[in-house]
Amino acid sequence: MKHIAAPFTLPNGSVLKNRIAKSAMSENFGTRHHAPSKGLIHAYRVWAKGNPGLLITGNIMVDSMALGEARNVVVEDYKDFELLKQWAKSVEGTGVHLWPQINHPGRQAFAAINREIVAPSAVPLKMGGASKMFKMPTALTEEAIWDIIKRFGTTARIMKEAGFTGCQIHGAHGYLVSQFLSPNSNIRTDQWGGSLANRARFVLEIYREIRRQVGAAYPIGIKINSADFQRGGFTEEASMEVVRFLEMKALISLKFLEVPMKNLP
Repeated sequence: MKHIAAPFTLPNGSVLKNRIAKSAMSENFGTRHHAPSKGLIHAYRVWAKGNPGLLITGNIMVDSMALGEARNVVVEDYKDFELLKQWAKSVEGTGVHLWPQINHPGRQAFAAINREIVAPSAVPLKMGGASKMFKMPTALTEEAIWDIIKRFGTTARIMKEAGFTGCQIHGAHGYLVSQFLSPNSNIRTDQWGGSLANRARFVLEIYREIRRQVGAAYPIGIKINSADFQRGGFTEEASMEVVRFLEMKALISLKFLEVPMKNLP
């Protein structure tokens, strides 16, 4: 406890003024057109007064055609840039860092608000009685996978330009990154499926694309399951291996990041 109020320096040199962070919550507080609402911006202004070191936003979706919830904020272009800047300024003068959590729902997208549902493989989501709210997903093509990867990078770059001081990849809770990592939901036989190295390729390419677009010094975090608690699914041992893959990619140079990834360890 004696360390909780002490500053914490991130590897890039950014300093969090203490060890207290608000993790992402799905606020579902955007406008009908998926912009940050005045109420959402005000909420972060209030939270910043609580003096944490870091505030992480709820889901920021990378594609307006792939929503986890009806009132998700979506950032795929600059149409709401002024509101994004106001959101970033909600912590101004407090020394609090504000990071967006960037996400794509994959198959975990309600059928009522999404025309098309995509996933690594055409494997339905099974959630007991709630399963009827989700459609059978369409397996992503190679082209669509690369489009989503680029979208993660674009969203991160726009948020950086708006004034956010870092970002977090949502790689947990059954969303698309998590779906690629799990052998239950990813049954592909190409370079994106099969071995853990192949299943991790999606999140590693997302990291690489974000890093390419935001530069070397910008903090990039990830929320990842330690296990998904599904028989035959993603395990704690696998999660630690994915963390090691990510750590390795974080240590390599930007020059290498400009070269397409061919083989993982």
